[in-house]
Amino acid sequence: MLLPHFVALVAVSLVSCSPSYSHPQIHASPSCTETTSKPESPTPGNGSWFMPPPASGEGMWPWHDLSRLDESKLRHRGLAVSLSDLWTPGKGGLLRAVAGLQGCSASFVSSDGLLITNHHCVHRAIQRNSTPGRDYLSDGFVAKTRADELPGLGTLVYVFQRQSDVTSRILDTLDSSLTDLQRLKEIERRESMLVRECESKPNMRCEVARENDGLRFMMLENTELKDVRLVAFPPESLGNYGGEIDNWHWPRHTLDFAILRAYVKPSGEPAEYDGANVPYHPDTYLTVSELFPTPPSLVMVAGKPGKTRRYAHHTEVEDALEWYYPFRDSLYTAWIEALERGAGDDPAARLVVSSWLRRLNNGLFHARGMIKGLRANGAVERARRRDEALRAWISEKPERAARYASVLDDLENHLRASRETRQKDQLLGALVSGAQVFGFSRRIVKWAAQREKPDDVREPGYQDRDRDTVRRELEQAQRSLHLDSDRAVMRLMVQRLCALAPHERPGALLGPEGLPCEADQLQKKLRELYQGTKLGMIQGRLDAFGLGLDELRRSKDPMIQLALRVSQEFDDLDRRNQEREGARIRLERPYLQALIAFRGKAFYPDANSTPRISFAHVAGYAPQDGVWHIPQTTFRGMLDKHTGSPPFQVPEMLFRAFENQAFGQYADPSGADVPLCFLSNADTTGGNSGSPVLDGTGKMVGLNFDRVFENIAGDYGYNPDRSRNVMVSTRAILWYLQHVVQAYPLVSEIRSTHP
Repeated sequence: MLLPHFVALVAVSLVSCSPSYSHPQIHASPSCTETTSKPESPTPGNGSWFMPPPASGEGMWPWHDLSRLDESKLRHRGLAVSLSDLWTPGKGGLLRAVAGLQGCSASFVSSDGLLITNHHCVHRAIQRNSTPGRDYLSDGFVAKTRADELPGLGTLVYVFQRQSDVTSRILDTLDSSLTDLQRLKEIERRESMLVRECESKPNMRCEVARENDGLRFMMLENTELKDVRLVAFPPESLGNYGGEIDNWHWPRHTLDFAILRAYVKPSGEPAEYDGANVPYHPDTYLTVSELFPTPPSLVMVAGKPGKTRRYAHHTEVEDALEWYYPFRDSLYTAWIEALERGAGDDPAARLVVSSWLRRLNNGLFHARGMIKGLRANGAVERARRRDEALRAWISEKPERAARYASVLDDLENHLRASRETRQKDQLLGALVSGAQVFGFSRRIVKWAAQREKPDDVREPGYQDRDRDTVRRELEQAQRSLHLDSDRAVMRLMVQRLCALAPHERPGALLGPEGLPCEADQLQKKLRELYQGTKLGMIQGRLDAFGLGLDELRRSKDPMIQLALRVSQEFDDLDRRNQEREGARIRLERPYLQALIAFRGKAFYPDANSTPRISFAHVAGYAPQDGVWHIPQTTFRGMLDKHTGSPPFQVPEMLFRAFENQAFGQYADPSGADVPLCFLSNADTTGGNSGSPVLDGTGKMVGLNFDRVFENIAGDYGYNPDRSRNVMVSTRAILWYLQHVVQAYPLVSEIRSTHP
């Protein structure tokens, strides 16, 4: 699910075997033996849901590298389409139907630009369309005609076109004597040059993605669709059934889906929302299947997984367990309380902050699950033993020592040094992202400062190509902004900064010329700031966004003046983050090269928000001694959980469908129920929300939307016994659309993709 941005942590691999992958920048070794035989037959009397473990689903494989996989093994496991039909570099394939959203994935399912993703992936767009008098979160929505579709209000879709390796153009001739900051700036300059070159093509949005902090640099070319509209989605009582009680847990009974449509100009050119726009016609779209997958069926999860780091130094894993996730637990708990206190009992205010609360509650549970999972997996000790073994391996031969002798110590020294300002840095980052009005002022001031530089040396996100995106964000944010709640969040972050040791406090922000630490005075000062600023309104932000630094300095807006006063503090924060980023590029590359050579097996790159696919199987699991989870739930199970109160409140219309036995072709073998969700052992992480789940023939059978609690720490390593992801079936989605809300034209459009 979507989470506020924080500095990413790296992870350690907890497994011993991976399918074959040859990386052009590192030593490629033969993979270890992998279980590829067909899963055994079910134990007599136990039924097919109690299958022995199938082949591992480990690996988030770049589409660009599919030709490196062993296709014969995958066919033995149930793959019925060729890897080249899935994706061929320079040509595309079936996976071209998979698209990206901000922090999520989606896929085209009709020739008229219809997309399907998770409800939670567009929660903010739903919330921004809602009012107390027309609460789409509570009521759900189905557009009767295309003219009735709701604006996406900031929702963007990225259609993946092609990918190319640009590592040599980034790293060749890079001066080894550069400082870490200089190194990053030069890399960013080269990336920017390549992006400008790429975006000279019509309607192209490009980015350079770094694999494992610079082992490989890949250019991604996308078409950015800006007019995206909401077509259908269930009420939140179904789209988030079980709420935070069921979140990250199995069994799950959540109908987590939403349907969108992308529009373009009549000429086919991407454009902002306009009534004259016409549906986008994708090159490829998926066939949506009514079949419900059962074990041990092969399934594929395709999308843009966000961030994993499975090769981390033990010091980073230790910091994650002992500091970062406990810190986030504490901060998110207080952050949620601040938002709820600011919104009070006002229904309109609660609606405005609902998307923030959902993200934070999800992140809070994630942090707690990560702490438990890292401890249960013994992740720190595993990483420490691995690093000790790596050190011994390096010292065995002079040629290894000559190449890798210092890689472990250099990286560890850097990681320990990074601890010095970590608490202040995290709080300053949370202040900018969480206190929205202050964040607007910082963005506006920094934009003006960056605009004084040549475009090719500005920081990413502050170039001319980003102007429309920033302006759109400043405008659309109004629908998720409640000023009293925002002020409460700013108060929380300042109070936490005040609680730091005196030498750690950001002096420009706190004190006589900034914000006081005394509770009563801080409350009074913040009230004056929010009453005096114009940045709480759309027009005030847009007016300030166009000003230069000198004009901003003459502004009488108190929030602008505060941002100017603390500008150096935040510039220093940005510089520290950039230095760390440059150091990671310098230090991680040789460390990982040594680690991969030492392991003597193949390497797959960590997830980095680029197109990936995981080959897996429908499978249950044992979360604890004496318990076995079968990998299927049904709508009857949802009704059994019904209490009449959130988060277990089934809408009356769904009860009526069951009373009327309105199941049609979607009924299970009993004829009295409909399958809902299922599990697989696919390798997924954040960003895979909304990813289409394909069967062995390439037809869509589900939508990925979560992981189980025992797999929260999966970012730090795939565990074949407990790495399970949760998916809602397309069979359930089609049944709901056809028999619960009678969205017949929509079902007809989706079903028209069937051969």
